[in-house]
Amino acid sequence: MKKLFVIGMAALLLVAFTMPAMAKVKIGGIIFTDFYFMDRDKENAAFRGVADGTTSYNVTAIQVPNITRLYARWTNEDNVGMYIELGLGQSGGNMDFSSSNSVSLRHAYGWWDINPNFRIMAGKSTTPFSPLNPSQLLGTRSGSVNIIGVGYGDYYSSRETQVRGTFKFGKVAKLEIALVDPNGTMAGGTNASYNMWPAGPWFDYSANNTVIPRIDVGVPIYLGPVALYPGFLYQNRSIDNGVGLTGGPVDDNVTTWIGSFGLKGGFGPFGFAAEINYGENWGNTRGLAGVTPSSIISFASLKSDNGINNAQTYSFWVDLSYKFGPVTPHIMYGQQHTDNKFDVLKMEAKTSMFGFSVPIDLAKGFRLRPEVMWYDDGDIDIDGMDSVKFGKYAIYGVQFQITF
Repeated sequence: MKKLFVIGMAALLLVAFTMPAMAKVKIGGIIFTDFYFMDRDKENAAFRGVADGTTSYNVTAIQVPNITRLYARWTNEDNVGMYIELGLGQSGGNMDFSSSNSVSLRHAYGWWDINPNFRIMAGKSTTPFSPLNPSQLLGTRSGSVNIIGVGYGDYYSSRETQVRGTFKFGKVAKLEIALVDPNGTMAGGTNASYNMWPAGPWFDYSANNTVIPRIDVGVPIYLGPVALYPGFLYQNRSIDNGVGLTGGPVDDNVTTWIGSFGLKGGFGPFGFAAEINYGENWGNTRGLAGVTPSSIISFASLKSDNGINNAQTYSFWVDLSYKFGPVTPHIMYGQQHTDNKFDVLKMEAKTSMFGFSVPIDLAKGFRLRPEVMWYDDGDIDIDGMDSVKFGKYAIYGVQFQITF
């Protein structure tokens, strides 16, 4: 993998320096280094598999997470362009103190601006749905996927392969419609890890009969210092000859839908951002909502009669900031909640976060980000049973960011 990476970058540089004069190439990157102390209580340590439930877990970690990246952007005189971004760094969690590193493809897409008001894009990138994220960046490889608050208030539609059209309405609004690969399930939060039922609801996806792509729609609206981000996601998946809990045929369709509304703006040094998402069966489509209990049960589940229970999930977060010269403190709160059923028994889980992140620009290209966050993994309540408690934890530390 490393040899392929070196060869690929050498080829990229060769192309960059031999391009015709009219083409433009930009190469850049950013290195993230996380230095933090993590404190898990005994319930949370047991949930994450780093203790037996009788002791807490405390560890200091210094990591280069795989959000570290290298990118290249190319455009030509016919309004055609492409963008490639590679993720580099540690890919394992910190509980095993793994030094494993990886190279991953974060973005690879191209576009053509047919005219000033219409662009067509194809490749892998973020989708137009749920585009905002809170300013939380420390602890990607903590073992709890602590990045942009996923699972604790933020839903990230992720970087997916798609074909997309963007229609501009002057400087006021855009309509973005993406047809996204409909195969696969949510990253990270597979409910198979909780061993209640398979990530599905079906036991076997080998007879996949899904023919319609996922549809992601975003309509950003710009109103002076404030921008609004309404959006919608829809996907229907189906299989042939699925087998249920009792061995008979199952309901062979499951629908995922999510509505999203975001708000971002600023007045002088004061900034604010917020987003809310609500829908059904988040786990049955590609995306990222963390590995929290409220994510684990966000998949549709089978009933004993082989019908389907739809999981209902909502999440929201708020991020307030104030800029003092090179220092911009952020205060954040987020929450995610899922209602589901275990056959006919009602089940619910709620997770939340609260904390501060303070990016400080010390020199051109060098940023220091102290961050203190408290996370609550809550519990899963099931009718007629004792709730399963997952505890709380905190991350205190600083992130170094070097950009070129």
